[in-house]
Amino acid sequence: MLVRDHLDLLFDVTYSSIYKTPAEGFVGEDFLNSVCKFETEVNPYEIRRILKEIEKDMGRTIDQKGMSNRVIDLDLILYGDLEINDQELEIPSADIKKYKFILEPLAEIAPNSIHPVLKVSYLDLLDHS
Repeated sequence: MLVRDHLDLLFDVTYSSIYKTPAEGFVGEDFLNSVCKFETEVNPYEIRRILKEIEKDMGRTIDQKGMSNRVIDLDLILYGDLEINDQELEIPSADIKKYKFILEPLAEIAPNSIHPVLKVSYLDLLDHS
């Protein structure tokens, strides 16, 4: 089962294109990156739990973490305008600004949406990265 199959069972999802990028932070296989968006009433902690369960169902093991090759890596990077920074979640994710492989597909599907902290659109962030 593909990640889209898992997510489409739960939400009405819009997906970005798939971006192939070299491994970053280690030597390894290229990554296939995509961003998706959906509306939900499910709280962000439960969304994170669901994403981790999908990773597990798709074969991700405990030793596939950090900057390494992995079967799948699903992260919650935004949840509307919500800001959370605790041991479980960092929303919005600092990785949005840090990594083009996140920002580029995000700008594709939500170009005019405004970053809740930086107060600039994702397209503007991409144009100035």
